[in-house]
Amino acid sequence: MGITACCTYITLAIAAVSALLAYYNWNIETFVEFSKTFDSIPINTSPETKVANSWKEIIQYPQKHHRFDRIAVGVNGNVDIILKGSKLLSLLDPSSNSSGRPSDDHESLKTIEDLKSTFAYHHSKGAGGERYMENKEDFRKVLEAATKVQNAEYYIGGNAALMAQKLATIIHDDGKVTVGVPVGPKLKPLLHPMLKVSSTSLVDNDEYHMILEYGKGESWAGKVAPIASRFIFSHDVSNSQMLAFEPFIQSLSHFNPDLIVISGFHLLESQEMTYWRKRIGEIADLILPLSHDVPIHVELASMANEQCITQIANQIFHLVDSIGLNEQELWLICKAGGGPHCSSHLSGPPSIPVANDIIEWMLKKYSSSPRSRLTRIHFHTLPYHVIATHAASRWRNQASSIAAGTRIACTQACDDDNIAQHPDKVNLRVQGKIRLSVSDSASQEFDPSHPTMTWQKSSISFFFSPVLICKKPLKTVGLGDAISASGLLYSGFA
Repeated sequence: MGITACCTYITLAIAAVSALLAYYNWNIETFVEFSKTFDSIPINTSPETKVANSWKEIIQYPQKHHRFDRIAVGVNGNVDIILKGSKLLSLLDPSSNSSGRPSDDHESLKTIEDLKSTFAYHHSKGAGGERYMENKEDFRKVLEAATKVQNAEYYIGGNAALMAQKLATIIHDDGKVTVGVPVGPKLKPLLHPMLKVSSTSLVDNDEYHMILEYGKGESWAGKVAPIASRFIFSHDVSNSQMLAFEPFIQSLSHFNPDLIVISGFHLLESQEMTYWRKRIGEIADLILPLSHDVPIHVELASMANEQCITQIANQIFHLVDSIGLNEQELWLICKAGGGPHCSSHLSGPPSIPVANDIIEWMLKKYSSSPRSRLTRIHFHTLPYHVIATHAASRWRNQASSIAAGTRIACTQACDDDNIAQHPDKVNLRVQGKIRLSVSDSASQEFDPSHPTMTWQKSSISFFFSPVLICKKPLKTVGLGDAISASGLLYSGFA
């Protein structure tokens, strides 16, 4: 090519660029800034970023005529004192951290020694737990010590109060939430201002629960915690007897809810068998007449008594539409009810196919009666969540529901609503081909760009979503309650 021709091409190229800049009214500085945006586009986006980016598309409110606008939540609430478990136990007894000290999972805490060994057991397993301290004087001593622990914090406690608080903060502008729990002078100012509190729920003295937190890799009594979690204990009379249930039911006719959420059954196991058997029957009688057009969700929490959970399952599950639970409750129900794969001790989150089989068994078992209302189970564990519904049920928008639960599990634990920009804070454990059941070879390939997976098995629809696990969680208390609350808010009911 000659020099003249070459110069001609260069001139034409410059003219073309100049014309483009003139057309868009850009100067050179603007053009340079625009070109930099291409440099910011990642060539190899991480799987964690892909999952976080997918939430915007997946998570949508249900159609207005299917969504929940008036939600009533009861019946357990208290003040939580949150502190490092190691600090409290060291203050009570400096030798508590000695290697080789006994660790055992007591169903209830009869002494401070029981508290030490039960905390050590749950810490070593990386498992959350909740127990009742029987001796009022022992609990008073521990409460007094807790007030001396540096950086101890006071928060809303109790599954129902936490779910109501979360719903109040995330519900759409024209939504309303009422809470029916024991509300004393310390708890009242902690509640969201939009929460409606019935006058029948007000009490003179608050109930206190201790939340002993520990981090992943933290050493205690010669054992290392495999994951971050917490151990909860209390000497709580009002909530352990579910005394707020009758006032809560009475308040429903005034509030006229389109969704009822109930929690607190797990606290009954701290009572004598004669009491909880009678109380579960009384509560069942109060639930039975409630309208089938208003769905009822029961949120479970940590239990150890197989007889008590069996009574709850047999008398309550068929009276409600939805159940929320984690791996500990799922495993206990499975063992108590003779379900599959749960003959051995649970050590960490169950595999996906094992959990799916147990959820399927549970939904079929407790919805088999023609009178049963149960059509939905929301299961949440550290690396993933699963919702199962009867395919012909009235539940809608469950793909959004399951994704909303996994999103809040991540963003609340990390205290970061923009995880897509900070993928180094989280870890995605789900990858590759996912086996759906132990009993057959069905599987699906996991795609982080489209992380919510759905499938149907016989008459049950499954919805699966992975969790972006926070590497350094800032707060674990109330995470399960936030997950179920978010999943319900994004659910529809026809």
